[in-house]
Amino acid sequence: MIHHIAIAPKNFKVSHHFYTEVMGFPLVKVVKRQAMGGETAGWTKHVFYDTGGGSLFALWDLHLTELEGVEWKSSWSSGLGLPTWINHIAFQVDTLEQLEEKKQRWLAHGLRVSQVTHEFITSIYTLDPDKNMVEFTLPTLDLTPGDIAEAHRLVGDDSPATIPEYPAEMFEPAKRPR
Repeated sequence: MIHHIAIAPKNFKVSHHFYTEVMGFPLVKVVKRQAMGGETAGWTKHVFYDTGGGSLFALWDLHLTELEGVEWKSSWSSGLGLPTWINHIAFQVDTLEQLEEKKQRWLAHGLRVSQVTHEFITSIYTLDPDKNMVEFTLPTLDLTPGDIAEAHRLVGDDSPATIPEYPAEMFEPAKRPR
């Protein structure tokens, strides 16, 4: 089990609002300390949110001397020159009703949502304020020994894929909040 994953947003306050109000993750812990290197290096807050099932998600609120006046990119995909859907984080829900509640919550906050039914999960996707893709996913099938055998076969198969991408259903919010 993963204890936590941490990211550094460009605007901490906007991202804190997104992860508490839009994603629905309760704030559970903040660690505020001087940065590595001591007082002259600046300071940080490591802010933790409960994502359920004993796992946490964390945001960094950075106040680092070495970043003063430096332009840096906070998107973990487009900041690296990749499409936004490549690097993403998926949070698990346990029922189809919970997945629908999350989708409706995102739509109520004015977010565009895509939904995809994969072979063994159904997922919804949107972007956080830094254009990082976030996902809620519902496992729909247990992985089998056949799935594991296929995984071992495919991991070394470098021939081009012939099966098309999964179709996505798009949901637009009724209105975008100002």
